[in-house]
Amino acid sequence: MTCFRPPDPTIHHVIRVSKLILTVFSVIMAIISAVIIKQTASISKDYARLLYMIIFSAAIFDVYSQLIFDPQYIMPYLCVYRDAPIFNLPLTPAWGFVIWVTLMALNIPIYAACFIHRHQIIVPPRSIFKLRTYSHSLLLAVILGPSLSYGFTYYVSY
Repeated sequence: MTCFRPPDPTIHHVIRVSKLILTVFSVIMAIISAVIIKQTASISKDYARLLYMIIFSAAIFDVYSQLIFDPQYIMPYLCVYRDAPIFNLPLTPAWGFVIWVTLMALNIPIYAACFIHRHQIIVPPRSIFKLRTYSHSLLLAVILGPSLSYGFTYYVSY
């Protein structure tokens, strides 16, 4: 298989500059979101920390996807080629995809922690669904294990 570029090199350059501009805007929006969370008095410190983690992981994922990994999605294989990344780190497409999948899967335990936190706030104190802090941590550890293994599982099957 061969990866072909558009015949006109200016199109490729415009796409690269657009990716850079959109990634910078994404990081700026993440910073604005973090400031809004910081200024909101009604959010608890624990929940604010979880929201910061969501924003940070999404920004890191976006920067990695657009500037470092820069994948070409060719079906039926998910990532066979890296196009011309702006920051060209020495990554093979397989390892780049492993890191990409792992960064995406790291959102799973963060969203689960947000769900558990919000759920435990509305559960009545004497309810059987009220979990202790130890149970929260154990549940998140059980969720984190498979989330970290998705990328490596892909690499082994590749």
